[in-house]
Order: sequence, then structure tokens, then C-alpha cells
Amino acid sequence: MSTPDEPIDQHAQDAFAQLLLDRLAQGGEPKEVLYDAEAFTLSRDDDEQTFYLGNAFAEYQRATEDEKEQVIRVFLSTWFTSQFELPTSFDDAKADVLVTVRDRSYFEIDIPLCSDNLELSEGLIYSEYAECLAIAPVYDMPTSIRSLSAGDLEDWGVTLYEVIEVAKQNLREMTREYAQAGELYLFSCGDSHDAARILLTEIIQTLEVSGSPIALVPNREMLLITGEQSDEGLQQMLALAKPALEHERRITGTAFRLTGDQWHPWLPPTDHPLYSEFLLLQLQGLMGDYERQEELFRKRAAQGKADVPFLSRYTVMQNEEGALRSYTIWPGVCPALLPKTDYVMFMSSDEQGLPTHLAAAASWEQVEQVVGSAMSPTDFYPERYRVERFPTEQELELLGIAPWLQK
Repeated sequence: MSTPDEPIDQHAQDAFAQLLLDRLAQGGEPKEVLYDAEAFTLSRDDDEQTFYLGNAFAEYQRATEDEKEQVIRVFLSTWFTSQFELPTSFDDAKADVLVTVRDRSYFEIDIPLCSDNLELSEGLIYSEYAECLAIAPVYDMPTSIRSLSAGDLEDWGVTLYEVIEVAKQNLREMTREYAQAGELYLFSCGDSHDAARILLTEIIQTLEVSGSPIALVPNREMLLITGEQSDEGLQQMLALAKPALEHERRITGTAFRLTGDQWHPWLPPTDHPLYSEFLLLQLQGLMGDYERQEELFRKRAAQGKADVPFLSRYTVMQNEEGALRSYTIWPGVCPALLPKTDYVMFMSSDEQGLPTHLAAAASWEQVEQVVGSAMSPTDFYPERYRVERFPTEQELELLGIAPWLQK
């Protein structure tokens, strides 16, 4: 899950890509390497392999002068080892199979945005996890990680479930240490697999915390665990998570609660002193996801790949008391795709389709009760609902104007 995009320094990106092209040539890359400035990717000619430069570029910019060369070396290692031939049998490969955890939007938005056909790369596999995360199998090598494809699993004669279970066992055997400060536990081993340790629920259940375990995976290099009843632990969690979310390998600001062996998105009770801070981290991620989702929809429409209706925006506002609320617009001209928000504003329009006035505003729950039959859920992530018509006058009267909007 990403934050809203920062301004792009195209000159700096192009210079970084040229640096990599020069080093690849010096390293003996035999094929022509193609640079796509818009997608910010490098790819081999006549090769399906594409390398997204965003993370490497961000890491390079953050690095000191002494560290920059190491960033380049890691990229070169990843590039050349991507041609590495996997073991032909799963028995020979299983010791090096691991699992990666990503924000779900990485697979459903970010990768399609960078591809020529605006779809998920063929053969790339993942599984949804805890509603807004995704897990995928990888092959671990000394200096890099190779994603595993559907074809790799087919060659081995194993399912995604079987590979993930083996990967979890390997990760379990690698997990022996963690840091502890009061009721806050920090998994940060520096092996690029710390976020994936959220899958090791049987280990997490042994940690001494007050109440159910709460987890945050702000980036690939960090897993934070505390108890839902530990105010001090939750405060420490926020203090560590906020700067960690600035990392180039950011995952999510959404917290999760462990129930049994299942994680679910979590927020403290609304009267909890830290409620607003946890909510803000969650909303910042959702805003970025919805913005990039809109970009993906519009690009698909421009290529003639989809007939995209009106896209309502996901917006967050703060009232006089400081409370955060998300809202969207149900337009007078339909069809439209609405993001799921706290509140919905119904905007009437004239015969030309131009907005005229606010006809109603209500909470999402009330909207579902009154006009739920006009809302159809879709398979998009983050959530969107398709609406085919504007509410009738009677329905608008039932919806009314939310009290907070009348102030």
C-alpha cells in the first residue's frame, strides 16, 4: 500500500537508468536492454523479464556516497541471477523456497500499471492474505530473490498452497531472534524476510502480550507485534511504524489483529487515545491505492481495454473536532464506480450532466439500507461498487443530510 505519489524527478530517474545500462554493458549483458521512461523499467530484448526501478532508485537516493555502489551491485546481481536455472525437482529446490508479503495493491495495481498491456504479468502468482495483503512464493539466493511463476510450480508438480507451506517451514527455521521493549516485539533480522514472519502465527501466539496480538508490517524489513490492551506497546508501535513507512519497500500502514490463526485489519475503539493515529496510517494508504487505481482505469480506457464509467474519488476530510472521515460522490449521471467510504454525498445534476446541488449525504451503512439494491460489488481492489442509477426523490428524502455536514 502506497502513499500518494510524490513529484517525479524525471531527469534523476533517466540518469539512474542510464547508469544501470552502462553497468550492465560493462558486466557483459549480451542482449539489448530497453528502458521505458514512463513505466521506469528495464527489460531485455525478446525477454519477458521486466525490472521495475522504483525501489532501487529510492534506495540509491537514500544511500550515502559509500553505500550507492552496493545498491548498484545488488541490482546487477538480481539482474544476472534472474537467468538462473531453477532446480528441476522440487525436492532439490525446497530448501531455498521462501515467501514474500506485499501490499495487495502491488499485484493488483502497481505491476499492471508498469506493464505494456496494463495487466498482471502472465504466470505471476500470489494469494490474498488478511484482506489487504498478498503472499507470493520466491526462490532465495545468496544475493537476490527470484519470484516463482505458475510455470515453475507446474514444472515441479506442486500447488501454490504446497509451496507456501514449505516456505513457511523454512522461514520458521530461520526465525530465532527478535527484539523486545516492554510489550513491543520487533522482528528485524535484516534478511529481507521480516514482513513475511507475520505468517508465523504459532510463534507470535507465544509472545507475552496484553490481549490479542496486533501486528504492523510497515516495510519488508520490519514486523512489529504488541497487544491490543497495551497502550504503551501501541504507542511504541506507532513511533517505529511512521518513519518505517517512508522506506522504499513500504508495505502497509494498516494494523492487523490475530484471532485464532487468522489476521484481520484492525483499529482501536473510537474512544481510544490512539484511534486517530492508527486510522490516519490506514487512510493514507487507501488514498494512495485509490489514486493509482484511478490511473490504471484511465490508462486501460485510453488503450481501449475497458469501458470505464465515472470514477468517484476517495477523499478524506477532518472536522472541527479533528475526526477523520472518508467520503465519495454518487453522481447524478450514472453508471459510476464508488470507492467504499465512511460517507456518501449525492450530487444532483442538470440535463447536461453538470452538478447542481447536494441532494443528500449519509453514512455508508445507511446508504446500503436505503439504496443497496442499486449498488453492485465488483472484484476490484481496493473496493469499488458499481451504481447504475441515481436515487429517487423518496430515497433521497430517507437518506437526508448527515448532521455533521449541516454544521
